[in-house]
Amino acid sequence: MGEVGGHAPLAKERWFFFYLAVAIFATVAAGFGSQVVTGRTWFTDFPWQVHAHVALFSSWIILYLTQNWLVANGRSPQLHRRLGWLGAVIAMLMIPLGIAGTMGAIARGAINGIFPLGLFLALDVLHLVGFGVLTFAGLRMRRHAAWHKRLMFCGTVLLTAPAISRLAGFLPAGSPTPLLVVAALFLFLLTGIFFDRFVLGRVHPAYYWGVAATATVELLVVPIGGSAPVITFAKWLAT
Repeated sequence: MGEVGGHAPLAKERWFFFYLAVAIFATVAAGFGSQVVTGRTWFTDFPWQVHAHVALFSSWIILYLTQNWLVANGRSPQLHRRLGWLGAVIAMLMIPLGIAGTMGAIARGAINGIFPLGLFLALDVLHLVGFGVLTFAGLRMRRHAAWHKRLMFCGTVLLTAPAISRLAGFLPAGSPTPLLVVAALFLFLLTGIFFDRFVLGRVHPAYYWGVAATATVELLVVPIGGSAPVITFAKWLAT
């Protein structure tokens, strides 16, 4: 299955995904940038491993924005494909480095008093696994543009959870931060679904897989993060 609709709907779709990429970029920049602007963190507060983690994840978000800009402007498909292989390498590195970064944050005591340690560990790891599954599927479907762009979008949305949680941290104490993060993730997905339904006339089946994967991740966070083995492991990391 190729891209949805004729030339005019296709042009709208390409620009729509570029605007979604801008929204993702803005969310990530606001979430982490706000920590620096408000003095909650500074660049020298972290070891080099964290800087490597940030550089790699930032590269993905910037590359995702760039790729959508190239497609929306009708630029060289060859360049898009070459950058896609770079993205595949970045994605493969992000998952183990992201998990290592999560464990390192627990070991440094950066999470103490902010989040239950087991829940934090499960949250980050499951989001990274969900990102990996959807992104791998998107890369496999790269010859089917409509599938490819939607699966890549759904996978990248999962990466915004840490940034959204930091923005939610500015809300009054007692706010249901985890629920707000989940709601924001699904708001991104619903925006894409509504565009398909009301502009293109039908919802592409790639969103069914994206929503199912995201829902599975969110439903597993609490039972896995609250399980005795995960809590024990997280406490061991913190000692």
